[in-house]
Amino acid sequence: MTRRIDELGRLVIPKEIRKNLKIKDNDQVEITIIDNKIVLTKFDNLNKDRVVSMILKCIKRTVNKNVLLTTRSEIIDYSLINKEEISKELPRDIIDIIENRIDMVNFSKNNYLYNIYPLVINGDIYGSLIIYDYNNLSDYDFEIIKFSKMFLENYLE
Repeated sequence: MTRRIDELGRLVIPKEIRKNLKIKDNDQVEITIIDNKIVLTKFDNLNKDRVVSMILKCIKRTVNKNVLLTTRSEIIDYSLINKEEISKELPRDIIDIIENRIDMVNFSKNNYLYNIYPLVINGDIYGSLIIYDYNNLSDYDFEIIKFSKMFLENYLE
């Protein structure tokens, strides 16, 4: 595929490529040069980070619940009570909750209760922090996860 660069230096990334790489409106793209080639990469500042992983483990130990960190469409880090297998891709209904910036408490799906907290950094949605378990989540669980959400938003800013 070839594309022209306009007078302002802009280049349109074809829809097929954006769809394949799950690049949505307002997503950030990292631009690098490798061997005299321009390389575009979907940028994700929620990448696996040592501090972020430690936060997830601390949440799990404190409330004894499963914890997920997601981008807008997939799980990128987690700390689970049991070693169950989880799909990396998020279901559409959870993606919709994140995209709509809704803090969703006690969302029921597949015999689990989920609390989903979108992470909004500088006005942009970057993903979510999710806590889930078979049992009801307590007020203590809510407070821990809300505090952790605020910490992550400030840390990743």
